[in-house]
Amino acid sequence: MPRRPDKKSKSHRILMHLLKGKTLNQAQAASLFGAWRLSAVIHNLRKKGFEIDMKHNTRGKYKGFGRYQMQKTPTGQKVGK
Repeated sequence: MPRRPDKKSKSHRILMHLLKGKTLNQAQAASLFGAWRLSAVIHNLRKKGFEIDMKHNTRGKYKGFGRYQMQKTPTGQKVGK
């Protein structure tokens, strides 16, 4: 199993959020975790084997932001729900 980020890090808190089956976009990441480079965190998680999808929001409050959601862990476990 890949090494997880330090429990206090922004990366770890973002990972825990996604593992719960929740979605996350850049505006939410900045507000909830103080993370201004969500795409970099997502890139690093993907390199560690996490399957994370991104869809573009086309309307609503977060129009124009990509929304990330984890599908599977590196061990193949489905996430959330």
